[in-house]
Amino acid sequence: MRGWLACRLSGLPFEVETLFLSRPESKEKLARVSPTGMIPVLDHDGVIVTDTMAIAEYLWEVAPGCDIWPADRLARTAARSSAAEMHAHFQELRAALPMNLIKRWPIKDGIPSNVKLLARPGVEAQLARVQESWRQTRAAWGQGGPFLFGARFCFADAMWAPMASRFRTYSVTLAPEAAAYAEAVLAHPHVAEWVAAAEAQAREIGWEACAAWP
Repeated sequence: MRGWLACRLSGLPFEVETLFLSRPESKEKLARVSPTGMIPVLDHDGVIVTDTMAIAEYLWEVAPGCDIWPADRLARTAARSSAAEMHAHFQELRAALPMNLIKRWPIKDGIPSNVKLLARPGVEAQLARVQESWRQTRAAWGQGGPFLFGARFCFADAMWAPMASRFRTYSVTLAPEAAAYAEAVLAHPHVAEWVAAAEAQAREIGWEACAAWP
């Protein structure tokens, strides 16, 4: 999602190639285009860029002044710091609540409460830090709009979008201000477009299979 959102925010035309990583042939296909064997990977006229943050910075260099980063230098620095915090941290929280745009928690048939997931070591503190990071950034830069830097959705918001989706998937209770921010991110047209595409893909595969736990 983040690499795609970076491309969207750049305003540049791009094409998407999707790999279903569970398929046997996908590993070989990915190795041909990604030196790290990981996604996302950007191919721009033969220039190969791996890692989401590097992709965003590369696109900013190609299209300076685009929506990837705020126009103000200090705001841009704060946006990079926010994006980097998400990029580098919250491993326990991400492991406890794997990103999935289709499933919803809790469900029937004896699946345990999300309380068990949120009680895993390190998760509570990281959940608190996510909300505090959002609060701090919005207090400093978010006047005039629902996003971290006001009315303009930028790549810092894009970096947090998968986290916002986790909170929806697992019915995580957030502080009111954090909940409002997460809802604004998920409602942004770029994010909504990605989610709609994921839902369409799930219908092709079989909605019940995609929505089932585990």
